Amino acid sequence: MNLSALAGIDRFRVSVLTGAVLPLLIVACGSDSGEAATPGVDAPVIIRNGDVFDVDSFVNAGWKKSKEFSIETVPDSNAIWFGFYKSQDVEIRFYDSHADAMGPGMDSANAAVNRVSNANLEGNAIFASGQRKQYSDFLVAGNTVILCQSLIEVCEELVENIR
Repeated sequence: MNLSALAGIDRFRVSVLTGAVLPLLIVACGSDSGEAATPGVDAPVIIRNGDVFDVDSFVNAGWKKSKEFSIETVPDSNAIWFGFYKSQDVEIRFYDSHADAMGPGMDSANAAVNRVSNANLEGNAIFASGQRKQYSDFLVAGNTVILCQSLIEVCEELVENIR
């Protein structure tokens, strides 16, 4: 074989390897081993982290208190109240501190909003009929975790109305 034929074969090998390996490198470098993190989409809303609230704080802001629940299934909470704000179900879980709301409070809230209708009832509001409320999201405000029926903005507005 002459040198020009060898050079052609080497160029061919390099082209084939580049064509096969380069797309793999691009895909590998562009992929993420975890879930895609879009800022603000999956992160919990945390507001007024220096404040301490009680039931009256929310009642005075326009929340309609309806029923108190047992704290047995919600670790480290000291009160759980169900009520309504702007025609939306809102459950408020009270903790001794913002740190407790951020730790066991968020763990419990994550479990509550991720459950499906036939899931274990632990950590969710259970009514006399045996049904429990479905919450789509939650936020942490000071020493509370607030479970929201559908629109997180409604719960944010409730907290903003506390003076």
